[in-house]
Amino acid sequence: MKTYLYISLFLLGTVARSQDILPSTQQVLDSVELLQMHNKTQRAIEVLQSAILTTDSPDDLAYLHAYQSGLYVSMDSLLVGKKLLDRSLEDAEKAKNKTSKAVAYRAKAYLNYSLSLPDSVVKDALTGLKYLEGNNEDLTTKYYLNYLLYSTYSRWGDEEKMEKYILKCQEYAVEADNINLQVNVNNGISSMYLARYRKTKQANDLDSCFKYLNESFKLYQSNPDKVSGDTFVITCINIANYYLEFSSENEEDRKEKAFHYLQLAEEKLEKKEASSEKWINVLGIKSSFAKKEGDISLAEHYLLQGLSLLMNDKGNYFKLEYRVNKELASIALRKNDLKSALGYQERAEGLLKKAFDEQQLLNAQKLEVQYEMEKKDQQLKLLKEREAFRKKQNYLYGGTGLALLFGFAFMFISYRFKLRYSMEREEKLKREKEEGEHRAKLQLKIEKEEQSRLKTEQELLNLKRQQLEKESLANSLLIEYKNDMLQQIKSKIKEGDTGKIQKLLKEEMLLAGNFEDIKTQIQEVHPDFFNRLNQLAVRKLTSLDLKYCAYLYLKMTTKQIAQTLHIEPQSVRMFKYRLKQKFDLGKDVDLDEFLGNLD
Repeated sequence: MKTYLYISLFLLGTVARSQDILPSTQQVLDSVELLQMHNKTQRAIEVLQSAILTTDSPDDLAYLHAYQSGLYVSMDSLLVGKKLLDRSLEDAEKAKNKTSKAVAYRAKAYLNYSLSLPDSVVKDALTGLKYLEGNNEDLTTKYYLNYLLYSTYSRWGDEEKMEKYILKCQEYAVEADNINLQVNVNNGISSMYLARYRKTKQANDLDSCFKYLNESFKLYQSNPDKVSGDTFVITCINIANYYLEFSSENEEDRKEKAFHYLQLAEEKLEKKEASSEKWINVLGIKSSFAKKEGDISLAEHYLLQGLSLLMNDKGNYFKLEYRVNKELASIALRKNDLKSALGYQERAEGLLKKAFDEQQLLNAQKLEVQYEMEKKDQQLKLLKEREAFRKKQNYLYGGTGLALLFGFAFMFISYRFKLRYSMEREEKLKREKEEGEHRAKLQLKIEKEEQSRLKTEQELLNLKRQQLEKESLANSLLIEYKNDMLQQIKSKIKEGDTGKIQKLLKEEMLLAGNFEDIKTQIQEVHPDFFNRLNQLAVRKLTSLDLKYCAYLYLKMTTKQIAQTLHIEPQSVRMFKYRLKQKFDLGKDVDLDEFLGNLD
């Protein structure tokens, strides 16, 4: 069971220092910092809301709304976070100082990071940094904008950019004399060296990883009140995991040192000064040490303890609970406790469905936020074009009125120029007519763009529907496979054939990883795939026929299909022969190639 944590959340735990906001607002932000240090996010939101109701300064409101948006996004309340972000951006447009705009773009970049839109994260973070050029008043905002860039390039695996931006973060954290940021950036540098070590296996990279973890811990020891609980717990878990996976010391010393750091993490977690899901990391490392020593019962005890602590918390941790139950099922198999293994497996399947449903809700929320952001961008573009048109129109009217005034004055001053004035007026009317035609064309263009925008909105809705159909198809095939496996295990239990039960469970464990890959591939299959199959078939296709076609389309081998369906490979080959007959394919036509060309 993997337990390693790398870095903490970017927008939480430290607030900005700026001369552009009122002292009372700075006091509120300091209070929010203290609350976040003790893992009291909900109370921090309430403090920010109270401050919002008592100020009308655009600069202050831009800060307050941006921080409130970040807190909601960190709790996966993306729609609320998006609304607060819009208010922050509106306040920033009215604000006098550029730092307020930078803070708003920092919140926007964080939301896009949560939406997995890396290109937008880079664009917004660089925009925020541009507003802060030549200004060192708000060093923490500079830090977080660079940290978002570091995290984004970490996802892309761009080591050069990762190192560039994490070193910038280190520079600003030291310059701001912020211990919590320094600890967090050391953890980030440590994770960067660990990623390099996993690729290169160079001992100096592993040494650098451990060096920066130790520096983080020393900073906490010197300044315990200036480091958030989450950041400290992550540091302790990372060090303990180093002793578990990489240390060259003898097993007893490694365990003693790892448990020392885990004990420090537990003290913070017991005080609820860090998020509860980290209990799984702490007890997962202890369980791994127990398994290394061959004490399977103790390993199971640690996992059950972590599961109990997680379930007693108010949050939903279905994915973590699923992983723990899968690990418990594996341990029960090693103990030859088939009944417990089946129970853990059944609970894991139930949690997998809950996790899937939760992810579906989050995905729907993400799609809605993305749609709203794209819609707003279109509206802003249209408003800018209309504003430009209005300016041209005002210039035209002003110019026309001024020309008429001079024309009349000129006519009264000298009758001698009357004819000339008449000719100029005719020319002027001609220009007005041309401008009128131009305005009509521009209005028509605006209407066409509005129609195009509505069409784009419809296409986005269609994409949403197709995505949900794909994910539903993928999950239904996976659940069907899992239900079939459980039915076989229950049947073998009734028969009392423990040998076959163990064989089935081992096969299921071996295929579990493959099925995650199969599920991902099935999600790429368009729902029209089955409609086309039915259209091309000369004889009616059964649901089993369609399942075989899907597996073959995913380029699964005969052996993989046989293992998945628990049949002999010869049966798969016979079924492929019958499918060729149903599609009226000649001997020279390859069924796999035929299905692969359906794209």
